[in-house]
Amino acid sequence: MRLIVLASGSSGNSALIESGGRAVLLDVGISARETMRRITAAGGSDARIEAILLTHEHVDHVRGARVLARRLGVPVMGTPGTLQAAARCLADVPETSAIRRQDRFSVAGMRVTSFPTAHDASESCGYTFESRNGHRIGVATDTGVVTPEIAEALRGCHAIGLESNHDEKMLAEGPYPPFLKRRIAGDRGHLSNAAAAAALGTLGWKGLSHVFALHISEQNNTPASARTALAKALRQTAALETVARNEIAGCGL
Repeated sequence: MRLIVLASGSSGNSALIESGGRAVLLDVGISARETMRRITAAGGSDARIEAILLTHEHVDHVRGARVLARRLGVPVMGTPGTLQAAARCLADVPETSAIRRQDRFSVAGMRVTSFPTAHDASESCGYTFESRNGHRIGVATDTGVVTPEIAEALRGCHAIGLESNHDEKMLAEGPYPPFLKRRIAGDRGHLSNAAAAAALGTLGWKGLSHVFALHISEQNNTPASARTALAKALRQTAALETVARNEIAGCGL
């Protein structure tokens, strides 16, 4: 089972989750052509993509979904709120399928569970993916806080993608206008390095082997800062490895 992060950040977000040669795309926030190029570059071109799952409707998560869904002939799945809010971006896709937050369903041979996230979007959600042999991957990005529901969903995952958007000091002292700083730092904004580390450090991630720091801000964070914060928390819980990248990254289970 593999999680390949194709893009992560305000310029676009997308990831491939693959198990046994079957796969889903989680968000397509970059162009369809660039998405496929990055899949090939990351060694995932042999996987058969069977669906596109959306976390929410913001353009950096849906920009290429329509074109790629049509090219691949696959359904686009998301919560009713997400599909309605993104309707103009999803015109003429082969199929849309509404899922509720906290639904459990099967796609591409994996058991998928959705869970609510805390973001300024319509019914945003994260997902966990479980293979037939019991390996689990969880992704929670674009969330202002790690709620008990998010923590419970991610507990027991072998690999997770967790938002680590900003360094609090860099955001406070940076060039963004006050209203934008308040949005980013708010409970329905984006997760800070410190908040992501606190979640990892207090929840006892038994069995966790890989962490991907997602949605790293180019203005208010650095990969090194995110890595340092999360690695410290993971060392305290005896996790094996931290990966903090904001472009292409992959891990195998």
